[in-house]
Amino acid sequence: MSNPGGRQRRVLRLDGVRAIAALSVLCFHVWLYRAERPHGRRTELLDQVFFHASGGLICFFVLSGYLLYGPFARAALTRGPAVAIGPYARRRAARIVPGYWVCGAGCLVLYQAVGFHSITPAAHELPAFAFFLHNYSLATMGDLNPVMWTLGVEVAFYALLPLVAWAALRFVPARIGPQLALVGALIAVTPVWDVVVLTQGGDPLLTRALPAYLGSFGLGMLVAVWAQSRAAGGTSQRRLGPGLTAGLIAAAAIVLIGDAMCEENGWWLRDGIFQDGILRPQVQATLVGHLWVASAFALLVAAAACGSGPAVRWLGWRPLAAIGTVSYGLYLWHLPLLIVMDRAGLLPTALALRLVVVLAVSLAAAAASWRFVERRWIRGRSAAGRGEQPRRDLLLAAHHAR
Repeated sequence: MSNPGGRQRRVLRLDGVRAIAALSVLCFHVWLYRAERPHGRRTELLDQVFFHASGGLICFFVLSGYLLYGPFARAALTRGPAVAIGPYARRRAARIVPGYWVCGAGCLVLYQAVGFHSITPAAHELPAFAFFLHNYSLATMGDLNPVMWTLGVEVAFYALLPLVAWAALRFVPARIGPQLALVGALIAVTPVWDVVVLTQGGDPLLTRALPAYLGSFGLGMLVAVWAQSRAAGGTSQRRLGPGLTAGLIAAAAIVLIGDAMCEENGWWLRDGIFQDGILRPQVQATLVGHLWVASAFALLVAAAACGSGPAVRWLGWRPLAAIGTVSYGLYLWHLPLLIVMDRAGLLPTALALRLVVVLAVSLAAAAASWRFVERRWIRGRSAAGRGEQPRRDLLLAAHHAR
């Protein structure tokens, strides 16, 4: 029997997770981009909290892995119909491209208005941004809108995912163990890649390539395989109990706090990469740093998607879920707006007031982006694809996969 109420609660909770991710990144940038805090220097506990809020971008990768791989995992586990790649690609484009292009154009206009040109790309470089290729050249990396580098990584993941799904459906048995092993192999790519990057001197182009973050996507995919296995086994309506759900939330918090403590106690690359032919302990900690953070968010996503009880009820709080709805625009617009307002002298010095102003203006821009750009394209794509699958499913898939 279907459970629309339960499904709606899960949707709201995932929106809540998305809101936390976007708000975390916004807080990090408001803290970082201040003249009196050069280069993100950290001297107080509050500085440490804001610095580690940057992990919110990893949460977006985990969410993408979970939400996008779900239909593919279901097909692989049940040997049902394969997900059609054409509609999948069109939904991805409808979800991210219009808002991304509008934000990019808006950045050019805003920077010109305040005379800010240090990250304005040359005209011949604009096609690289238009087609998500800016991460592949040092001349364009970090320009226009510094947060856009993650969209380049996302698009690379979108392109890889159908290949992984094809392998899961064609070559891997329809059992949870082998399917988890396939995803585990993807997760293992990240530390191996990081070793290669470190031995090559830490090339910035390699540190922002998909393999460096494939493990984060993979952990979200791992949750998707687990959740779809439960559904395939007839346990889709059997929620995790409140106790187990609270345990997942607590474990996520412990992992995040532990990762921050390890980083603050100096597990850094101070003495080279290898010692007696093996990786130094601090290098090992650095290599799995993103995976530790991603594992915490994977636990949070698992709790939000399959849990019950008061430990996750707050994630479905309507105001928080509303921010999650417009989180893509919030993520795209907050930093250029912060830069422009700071350049124009419109931001207060006090961190709390600064945060309130940036949040208010960014939310207004995000709401406009959702209403006038993103939602229109999502609905248009849904209407065009009514013959492919139910309109509601398309809307949910497009909206909840960032």
